[in-house]
Amino acid sequence: MAEIMQTDAGVVEAYERLAREVLERPESIPSAIHNLLLKLAETHPGAVYWIVRKFYQEYLRLYVSDTGYIGIADRYEPDLMYPGDIVLYMVPESPQPGDVVQISFTDKNEVSVYVIHGRVIGCNEDRSIQVADTSTGEDYKVVDWNILGKLVKVIPFGSDEWQELFPASGVPNDWLATSIEENISSLQESDLPGKDEAIAELKRRLEIRV
Repeated sequence: MAEIMQTDAGVVEAYERLAREVLERPESIPSAIHNLLLKLAETHPGAVYWIVRKFYQEYLRLYVSDTGYIGIADRYEPDLMYPGDIVLYMVPESPQPGDVVQISFTDKNEVSVYVIHGRVIGCNEDRSIQVADTSTGEDYKVVDWNILGKLVKVIPFGSDEWQELFPASGVPNDWLATSIEENISSLQESDLPGKDEAIAELKRRLEIRV
């Protein structure tokens, strides 16, 4: 690593050597790159996550997907969703105040990856946006590549549409039950307004799934 830090020319040469070594691996190039990223992710998964996102967004001009994505909520978000709800996201061209967006970021050492929901409260002149965490109310300044998608629809647990889509998701009942139990425990230890109603709903869902 000392050699890499010496000069700009040394940096270029070092990365050229690494690239040649990857290209010369006996497995296919995609497999070699994949294996290298897996190795790096053992200590710095956050850094690997960000570089993959950056490649998609800056080199290929693609975001999480061309249109959007679907997920299963794993946490209680006041006035938004409960664990087990099916949530639909679209990739927004330009988030507007009031939009709820899913945001990803890492810690300063790029080791851990975090995902939260935030409500857009304003757009800045540098094209970044201000959001408020929907759980804590804490303000954040984020840029385009922090935004995974805009929340556009929540399909409630147990509804007809949910019954049609959830089995196709492949999400096991054990995972859903564990997620609900963890949220119940978290709410019981909190002072969140309306927590009694939320806990009652979570217990109802747990009884259904178990």
